[in-house]
Amino acid sequence: MENKTFDKKPIIISAWICAGKTYLTKKYDNVTELPSGDYKYILTEEQKAVVNKESLKSTQRAINPAWPQNYYDAILEEAKNGLHEIILIAPCMPFEEMRNYGIDFILAYPEPACKDEYKRRARSRGANEEFVKRVETKIETDYAEFLNQPNEKIIIQQGEYLEDALIRVGILKANN
Repeated sequence: MENKTFDKKPIIISAWICAGKTYLTKKYDNVTELPSGDYKYILTEEQKAVVNKESLKSTQRAINPAWPQNYYDAILEEAKNGLHEIILIAPCMPFEEMRNYGIDFILAYPEPACKDEYKRRARSRGANEEFVKRVETKIETDYAEFLNQPNEKIIIQQGEYLEDALIRVGILKANN
């Protein structure tokens, strides 16, 4: 793939877990993802060797002392480099702190009615049961917090993935 730069400022989207962020980065050249775990944790050699990183979620890992500023800096740096039109980030950030740090982002969250669908998605990608339980217990409280944020919002509806929602609202053009 050639390195092509884009003239306009990229759109940063904080999308909820299991929404399809990684899938989008594999399908679209103009989309990238910055998984927060790459910045939040210091992994042991054993954890680094794990093939399915999903299985590490909701397990004990050492917190990187540079967290969360190292993640914020990485987001801003990725936005500056102009290589992608859409940057997907984690939904686990303190939103006000991110805004105060200078990160302008859209929120994309599923309706709470999607709970069973998201639990299935978590299981199908190899997440452990503790993570699946987190999906079940956090979808409603995270959605309520999402609604209270001043950011632009995209509600992911039942049966939709992030790709579908972004196409529906006109941020993304279908890549067949």
